[in-house]
Amino acid sequence: MRARVPMPPTLCALARVQGGVLSRQQLISGGLSRRIIERMLSSELLTAFAPGLYTRGGDPGWMGRVWAGQLLGGPQAVIGLEAAGHLHGLIHPEPGEVAVYSPLRIAPRQGWVFIRSTRSGAGEPCRTGVEATVIDLCATRDEDGTAALLADAISSRRTTAHLLRAELSSRRRLPNQALLREILGDVAEGAHSALERRYQVHVERAHGLPTATRQAHASGLHRSDGWYSDHAVLVELDSKLHHSGGSAFADMVRDNDHAAAGIITLRFGWSQVTGVAQCETARFVGQLLMKRGWEGPIRPCSRCRLVHAV
Repeated sequence: MRARVPMPPTLCALARVQGGVLSRQQLISGGLSRRIIERMLSSELLTAFAPGLYTRGGDPGWMGRVWAGQLLGGPQAVIGLEAAGHLHGLIHPEPGEVAVYSPLRIAPRQGWVFIRSTRSGAGEPCRTGVEATVIDLCATRDEDGTAALLADAISSRRTTAHLLRAELSSRRRLPNQALLREILGDVAEGAHSALERRYQVHVERAHGLPTATRQAHASGLHRSDGWYSDHAVLVELDSKLHHSGGSAFADMVRDNDHAAAGIITLRFGWSQVTGVAQCETARFVGQLLMKRGWEGPIRPCSRCRLVHAV
């Protein structure tokens, strides 16, 4: 009976770094002969994972597939799109497929998307930078998805509007570049979510309402999504239909503190700022602001003909 061949410590350490995945070339460079590799496969010390790639047992998990994609893509491979977004903490949960940019022509394989392109990257595993990743992902999303991604990236301080604008300016060919610049401007002004931007664009701006101050502390109290300081009215935009537990209690405390200071709090969700409902919301907010000193008028938008006259 042949003695089992132990894995050299250097290869064990490399496997830990690479999510449990090692390439055939790495095994050979680490001191294993082709015969020893075959013996380790037959004794199940190694498991074939993909062409030329091995694990030290079983499915290596998502990070292992990321490393496998980089190894399959060659020395200039760079992880991109959703996979890079997850590595940067921009996207949850782990995406199904792993996108890999590589200058090599690589045959399609289930679980990976190989894009023939030369891209710059950094980190281990090597992935596109935060700004490049955000702009790449925006090109695959609709208006609300783009606003949400930009807002999350900026509010989490993973990047800034200035750096994203610079990245956007460096792209010669990008679909909907004008819209992307507009959304980036809205986010830079304080829209911290797709819902907040929808209110800003489709309720407030489209109907000529005053411009609320975004992310301001009303009368020095709690931060609000929109603060009409001249009229003591603030707007909170809740993506979730209902808050519960500690969030609901915090909302009540905040609303009560504002009420005691003579401030009216208005709360809206998706159903109030989309479709024809956005016109009703604009009319409601505008009439309240006029009762509190705004001169108006409320301006009809292109959708207002679908509801009764403003």
